[in-house]
Amino acid sequence: MAKSIEATYDPSNQWTPIEEGTYPAHITSLSTKEMNTRAGEAIIVNMTYKVNEAVEKVEQSVWEMDGYNYKKNSSGDKIPVMDNGSQKVIPCTHLKDRDFYDNGFFIFTDTSSASKNSRYFQLLMNLGIKCEDDNGIKKLVLIEEEDVIGIPVHITVKRQEYVTADTKHLPFDEQEKRTTFKVSEVKKWENGPTLTTDELEDDVPF
Repeated sequence: MAKSIEATYDPSNQWTPIEEGTYPAHITSLSTKEMNTRAGEAIIVNMTYKVNEAVEKVEQSVWEMDGYNYKKNSSGDKIPVMDNGSQKVIPCTHLKDRDFYDNGFFIFTDTSSASKNSRYFQLLMNLGIKCEDDNGIKKLVLIEEEDVIGIPVHITVKRQEYVTADTKHLPFDEQEKRTTFKVSEVKKWENGPTLTTDELEDDVPF
């Protein structure tokens, strides 16, 4: 006879995949490190972003799934779930309070690699952090915590594929590939709520 256990199954509470898109969030941490790259010495700026509850107003398209994978048609395209003739959409409630990370914004300190700083310069502009102009040359500044922690932003999240560390040495067809989602672009969320230090500390799970 089957034994009763403390476990349940709620068929209405199904796993929802993350889709690429732009979502409201707050910057919750900042770190910098120096690194020697092929293009010379660089400072790398990394930030963490927590998705805001306003994401519940953002919708994403629904696709047919086979477990955790998308079903594909004969052409290799994802198959949409239809609702009254149109593709079904759902609110992105599953993203609320989720943390995302970027791949880092590189600042090349050698003037010979100054042209490679365009992405970091664009980040400064998107966050409303101004740089001095010296005859058309932008004098970059290094972001610090007080500049960004708690500020509202819109983050663009993209899917990235990577090879697991323990299979990188194997032949290509034997390598294990996985996907993750990283923040590719950050823009200031105009009129979004700024979080105070107390509000940020309330989110810490200890």
